[in-house]
Amino acid sequence: MYLLIFKGDRHLFSFYINSAKKKITVGGKDGDILFPSEMKGVELTMRKEFNFEKRDYSWTLYPVSGNFKLNKEKVVGGEIFEDDDVFSTGDYSFSFSPISNLSVFQKSDESTNFGNTVIMDEGSTEFHKVVFSFAGKDRVFNYREDREIKIGRKNADVNVGFNEVSVEHVLFKMRENGIYFWSKGKNGTWVNGVNVENGLLEEGKYHFLIAGKHEVTVKISREKSSESYYVGSLAPFFDKIEEWLNQPALFANHPIILLTGESGVGKEVFAEFIHKTSGRKGKFVTFNAASIPENLAESELFGTSKGGFTGAEERDGAFLTADGGTLFLDEIAEMPINLQSKLLRVIEDWKVKKVGQSGNGKKVDVNLVLATNRELEKAVEDQTFRKDLFYRLTTLHVNIPPLRERAEDIIPLSKHLYHGLSGRNLIIEDEAVEKMQALSWHGNVRELKSVITRFAYTGKDLLKASDL
Repeated sequence: MYLLIFKGDRHLFSFYINSAKKKITVGGKDGDILFPSEMKGVELTMRKEFNFEKRDYSWTLYPVSGNFKLNKEKVVGGEIFEDDDVFSTGDYSFSFSPISNLSVFQKSDESTNFGNTVIMDEGSTEFHKVVFSFAGKDRVFNYREDREIKIGRKNADVNVGFNEVSVEHVLFKMRENGIYFWSKGKNGTWVNGVNVENGLLEEGKYHFLIAGKHEVTVKISREKSSESYYVGSLAPFFDKIEEWLNQPALFANHPIILLTGESGVGKEVFAEFIHKTSGRKGKFVTFNAASIPENLAESELFGTSKGGFTGAEERDGAFLTADGGTLFLDEIAEMPINLQSKLLRVIEDWKVKKVGQSGNGKKVDVNLVLATNRELEKAVEDQTFRKDLFYRLTTLHVNIPPLRERAEDIIPLSKHLYHGLSGRNLIIEDEAVEKMQALSWHGNVRELKSVITRFAYTGKDLLKASDL
C-alpha cells in the first residue's frame, strides 16, 4: 500500500507503507513525510489501531498541530482513515493507493479520488537553490533549468563513496516545474520511505536512501522573483563562485572573493549571491569605503571600546556585526592606506581589535567579499593601494563584464526585472528590442533597472521604442 502525497492536483511522491508499520508522522521537524519550511509546525500522526467494529486494524488520524481535514471536515482526533478517504492541510492532500504513481508525471486519472485541493499561486516565485546534505556536509547548487546533478560513488557532484553505490546512482535534472530524478543504481533508491525509479520533486525536503543505506537529504527552496538571480551569460561566473564555496578547505572556511567591474554591473547582487549560497546564518553586512569619512572609517569597520578614548562607547563595527555571515566591502580601492594595513592584519589571523581596545581582539568567522570599479593594479602603481594587500585579495577574482558586452542578456534581464516588480510578463516590440540592444548602457544593469522600473509604473505590459 502507498500513501500518495499531492500538492494541488500534482503528485509529489508516494510513501510506501510497510505492513509492519504501526505509526507514520506527517510534518513536524523529523517526520516520515516532511513539508516545506513555510509549513513549519504542522504535524499529524497516523496510528494503526485495532477497529473492533471491523475486527481488523485501521489507520487513525491524530493531529498534533495545524489545520487538518478529512474529506473536508476538520480532524479532531481518532478519525479512521480508509481507502477512499482524503485528508489534507493547506494545499497538500493524502490518499491511499495500491500502486505508486511516481513513474507517471501527468495528472492522475480524473475518476480516481486523489484529493481536490486549491493550487497555490506560485507565479511570483522561482526555484532558487537545492541543498544536498550527506555525512554532515552540505553542497549548494543554484537553480538553473536543464542543470544536471549526479549522486554516485566517484566523480559525482555528491560523492557517496561506498561499494554498493553505483558510479552514477541518481541523476537529477532541474526543470521549470521542479527537479526530475532517475535512479540508475543497481541497488535502488528510496525517497521518504518508498523505493522508486524516477519522480518529480518540488519545493520541500526529501530523504533519499542511496542503495537503501546512505541518507542524502535534498532540500529545494523557492524565492520571490525579485530576490532570485538572473544569470544569462554570467552563468560561468556564478558556477565558479559556487565551486569555490563548495571547497571550504581551500581557504580554511574564510573565502575572500574580489569582484571587479564597472559601476552598476551587479557586484552587490554577486555579493548577496555569495552570502546566500554559502548557507551562513549570520548577517549580510555592507561597508562602503567611499561613503564614510576617513576619521570615522576605522571605528565603523572595527568598532569602538568603551573608555578607549574620550566619549567612546562600546560598539561593534562591520566585521563583528558580520560574524557568522558575510561582510561586503564595497569600493575597496577608496579605503585609506592606513586602514588597508589594519585590514590586512585582520585577514591574516581573523582577529578584530576595536579602536581603543587592549588585548588581542576577538576571533571572527566571516565570508569576505570585496568590490571595486577601479583597476587595482593601477592603484598599486600609484601607491594608493598596498601591494601586499592586493596579492592577498586577488586569489579568488571575478571580473564582471559590462552590459554592453552582453547584448544577449538585455531582453531576458528586462523581462526578469519587470516580472519581479509587477508579477506580470513583459512583452517587448521588435523595434524596442533593436533599440535596447544598440544602447551603450553606461550605467549597466543599474541603468536598465531604472528604465524598467519607470516603465512598470505606467501599468503597461507592452514596451515600445517610444517608451525608452
